[in-house]
Amino acid sequence: MDISTIIWIMAVVAAYYYGKHKALWTFSTNLSRDPDKMIAMMQKIKEINENIDNEMPEDAIPLEIERVNGYIYAYSKTTGEFLAQAHDIEQAVRIASQRFPGKTFWHPELKKDTQTA
Repeated sequence: MDISTIIWIMAVVAAYYYGKHKALWTFSTNLSRDPDKMIAMMQKIKEINENIDNEMPEDAIPLEIERVNGYIYAYSKTTGEFLAQAHDIEQAVRIASQRFPGKTFWHPELKKDTQTA
């Protein structure tokens, strides 16, 4: 490794730490100058995060998934009741919906189009 490579790496590391320090300094300065604006921003972030976490339909049963030896075991997260066993989550939801007609099941790992059954 030649000296120019070492100098280049040191410059990149120094720029990274300078940028990180500058961002922290700017954030703390903005917080001290106008705390109400920062509090409002944090509340908006909290609302967004709550909306993301609450994507589950109200009537859906949340699933607890257990993986054992290549099989998926689906349980009701609220009651712990066994619902289905399959090779993948989508198949487990289909089997659970056949065993319990009229029930809706939900798990965050499922794709949007197959999230409920």
